[in-house]
Amino acid sequence: MELLDHVLRRMGRHATALLPFSLLVGVVFQDLAAAARPLVGPLATILMMLALVRTDWPRVRALLRRPGLAIVLSAALLIAVPLAVWPIWQALPVWPGLAAALCLSAMAPAITSAPTMAAFLRLDVSLALLVALITNFAVPLTLPPLALGLLGLDLQIGAGALSLRLAAIVLIALAGAIAIRRWLGAEGLRHNSERIDGCAVAVLIVFAIPLMDGIVARANAEPLKLAGFIVGSFAGMALTNAVMTLGALPFLDRHTALTAGYCSNGRNNALLMAVLPATADPDIFLFIAAVQVPIYVMPTLLQPIYRRLLPAAPGG
Repeated sequence: MELLDHVLRRMGRHATALLPFSLLVGVVFQDLAAAARPLVGPLATILMMLALVRTDWPRVRALLRRPGLAIVLSAALLIAVPLAVWPIWQALPVWPGLAAALCLSAMAPAITSAPTMAAFLRLDVSLALLVALITNFAVPLTLPPLALGLLGLDLQIGAGALSLRLAAIVLIALAGAIAIRRWLGAEGLRHNSERIDGCAVAVLIVFAIPLMDGIVARANAEPLKLAGFIVGSFAGMALTNAVMTLGALPFLDRHTALTAGYCSNGRNNALLMAVLPATADPDIFLFIAAVQVPIYVMPTLLQPIYRRLLPAAPGG
């Protein structure tokens, strides 16, 4: 038991070094990646649950006294940004599957790690936290009608079924987080924070493996296409960031606008893999694998840019 406790604490401290390794495991051990594919849904639920367990809820309640800005930015992230990038991707000479995946990615919620990365990038941590929470809770209401109804993406699943799958992940994660927080209590949460982080990293390591399912076969059969999808995923993150930032700048200060852009830049694409049926376009799953590269690399690329633009930004 002491050994397990030590391992979890160490994993919580060295997440950034361990997570890319898990992608490599999925690439190298393709049979393992295929076998782990059915675990994507349960693992996505557990990941969100652990993120909610570690959320500073007193701080969230304080922020919710003035939620207007976060609600407006969340609506823009989930609705306005996808509508803005859709005609751009449709007009470019890219693979239809890549265009569809980029638009679908733009409808996904902000990643739950957005507040952590916001601190690293000198952005508004409180705003990033609230936007991440709102978008993850609201996405069952926005993504299905937007993807299937307005934009007509063929995902091989109805809007009702897709909404139910997304809602199930969010509600089960919330119920589990409430139960864990009540069981541990405030003191227990403080005492076990590193263990909880270690558990989250362990789940992330396992979760990354099935995301790589089939990536080697696609790389061998269509190496240029895989390279194009990786480049496209970088372009997609940069475009959604730019659309959100430039759209916010006329109304908000630079610090807040850049925070909104970063939240739009990093999307919870893996959640899509958990809810889409296996019969969906294989190129969407190829994109979900490809986009893991910029998800890990983009914060490092953005750091010098944000530090130049925000030399004396508040910590949030």
